[in-house]
Amino acid sequence: MSAKKTHILLAIITLFIIFIDLFSGINKIDGNLLSNVVFTQFRLPRVAAAILAGGSLALSGLIMQTLFRNPLAGPYLVGITPGASFGIAVSLFAQPLLIHVPYLAEIGTLTASILGALFALMIQLVLNKGFSSTTRLLLTGMVLSFLFSAGVDLLQNIGNIEQIKQFSLWGMGSFERVKPHEVPYILLPLILGVLFVFWNRFKLDSYLLGDVYAISAGVNVTRIRRTMILVGAIMAGWITAFCGPISFVGLIAPHIAKRIYKNESHQKILIPSIIWGTFLCVSADLLAHHLIEGITLQVNAICALIGAPILIVSFRKVQG
Repeated sequence: MSAKKTHILLAIITLFIIFIDLFSGINKIDGNLLSNVVFTQFRLPRVAAAILAGGSLALSGLIMQTLFRNPLAGPYLVGITPGASFGIAVSLFAQPLLIHVPYLAEIGTLTASILGALFALMIQLVLNKGFSSTTRLLLTGMVLSFLFSAGVDLLQNIGNIEQIKQFSLWGMGSFERVKPHEVPYILLPLILGVLFVFWNRFKLDSYLLGDVYAISAGVNVTRIRRTMILVGAIMAGWITAFCGPISFVGLIAPHIAKRIYKNESHQKILIPSIIWGTFLCVSADLLAHHLIEGITLQVNAICALIGAPILIVSFRKVQG
């Protein structure tokens, strides 16, 4: 089967999963009014968040893989995800200090993840001026990951039981905390990612071939590299703010799209990456809410359980 037909089939399967996730169990709810409330206020925003988050995380991963010229790179490697988690931890455990400032108290939790991700980005910009060494950038990201993780551990030690419980629930990753009026906000990073990748698709293709080739093709390597980090950080941090840390999607989605197409052209793998990201997230959401009746499973764990076998199979195909 050709790569195009494979992704058309995947898109159809994804739509079928979305339909099941939306309507499964609705008939068991007594009362049409109650069913409508459950559907419009809870089920629809949750599934919509899974769709949009999947696409955004996939494109964020694609940008990171292009940045490092590594098909196994992801937002975590540059410290974005740990930085976002640290931002949320600071916002949560410092909440008593913000209670007398209603505006900050209201938006702090929603924006802390983005601020944490951007904070990690600023450190990268300071420590790696010019980004002449990709290895140094990766090592810096690793060090930042340890530092932010240590910061989160310290903040949890000084927090109360309720705060620690709230942060732990956030850390599991979930789409059900997204409210109906917040769905359009989750669309914004996806639009940003699509526009960035499509508008710069030829520059990104040239960048993949090395700095020398990119410069000879008229690409400002320093500028495109910094822009990739900025856009990737905003997208990953934005989704993390609303849905918590959703692992594996940013790594798996673009990686599998490249393997199937056997091509790294950004124009060709843009939509397939989004389809794979959406498939992973809606599948994880469906299993999390419907696999065991009365129990909601962790989306993070399910994404890993779905993504890891797919990645292993792709390795076997490449070796074969």
